[in-house]
Amino acid sequence: MKLLDIIDNTPIPVGYRIAFLTNFWREPLLRRMEREFGLIRPEWTVLICLVYRDGLNSRDICEVTEQPSNSISRGVAALEEKGLIHRRPDPQDARRSLLFITDEGRAMHDQVMDLFVRAERSILEVLDAEETRVLTGLLDKLARDVVRWSHLPPYKPIDTDV
Repeated sequence: MKLLDIIDNTPIPVGYRIAFLTNFWREPLLRRMEREFGLIRPEWTVLICLVYRDGLNSRDICEVTEQPSNSISRGVAALEEKGLIHRRPDPQDARRSLLFITDEGRAMHDQVMDLFVRAERSILEVLDAEETRVLTGLLDKLARDVVRWSHLPPYKPIDTDV
């Protein structure tokens, strides 16, 4: 691979490795998902979220995934048109709709998720059980700390008026 040696020479060794692995794991699966199942990434994102917790609204999904609201809105509209989700008015706020996955949507999710599960197993074959446990633990620790570090510079500008 032509630029693989960048891994050893980047000033962001952890972030680059995470992005590199994510791209090589996720992107081929997303292309296959679109080709074989007719789903695009925002639609997949919505299905994953609704399988985890039915009754979310679009804003909830944007908040947890960091995807733009216009992408999620398009995904919601497409999934509704395909009969994979449906909306109901939010009893707490009539301006919002709550989203629910249909049986067809759950079946679609399960088929596509199987591809992602098999791909993850394949990439983890290079690790033994203890290495996989440690890697999962470290990634979990970083993921659970997102709330703290996502509010710090450089993500948010430093307030110079104080």
